[in-house]
Amino acid sequence: MKIFFANKQRPLVIFIHIIVWMLIFFFPILLSGDKSLSDINWPEYIKHIKMPLMFLIVFYANYCFLVPHFLLKKQNRKYMLYNILLVAAISFLIHSGEVPSNKKRPSSFKENMEKIYTEQRPPSVRKRHFNRPPRWTFIMRDTILLFCTIGLGAAIRMSGEWSKAETALQEAEKNRTEAELNNLRNQLNPHFLLNTLNNIYALIAFDTDKAQQAVQDLSKLLRHVLYENQQTYVPLSREIDFINN
Repeated sequence: MKIFFANKQRPLVIFIHIIVWMLIFFFPILLSGDKSLSDINWPEYIKHIKMPLMFLIVFYANYCFLVPHFLLKKQNRKYMLYNILLVAAISFLIHSGEVPSNKKRPSSFKENMEKIYTEQRPPSVRKRHFNRPPRWTFIMRDTILLFCTIGLGAAIRMSGEWSKAETALQEAEKNRTEAELNNLRNQLNPHFLLNTLNNIYALIAFDTDKAQQAVQDLSKLLRHVLYENQQTYVPLSREIDFINN
């Protein structure tokens, strides 16, 4: 399976992907500022990278498999169905280990201190400050982010495929033009040489000087067609001499 678009672009694309995902995964560490690695709350960090890891799975499932096998082959229904199943499975993995808000969890020291502190505040302020949002809001948020990741992966892969197709079309057009020119040159040269040699043969009978000049002009013309005209750039003066010959 070809994951990237062209051999020349592959190292650059791989490098960009690595840099972007490193920034996503290590973003909390970058925000920690001057803290050393020993001061970082690693359990919280591992809990944080759970979502980026799921985004990575969804992104490359689309980028490497679903888009080239279904979307690019116009199988839109299968593409949408597999993505819905993928998002459902990922959402289940994300939220399966969470304890619902209506169930009691073991109290930590921090939660106990917050409870003691909130008991000293008015009930209205206490409820407004520590009321946890419903669980479905987090599920909805993560589902929307997963579908956004799917759209991003599909857009990046599709843009690359369109760029690849455009490059191939331009290359095919260039090859077709060169083939037409070569075919035209091969068709015209034998007739031109035959007519020119017949003219020189007739010219020798009554003006040898002009015949010699004609042979010299013919040699210059053939040199231009066979050698000079095959270069990428040809001086305008040589093209004018070719037309005159």
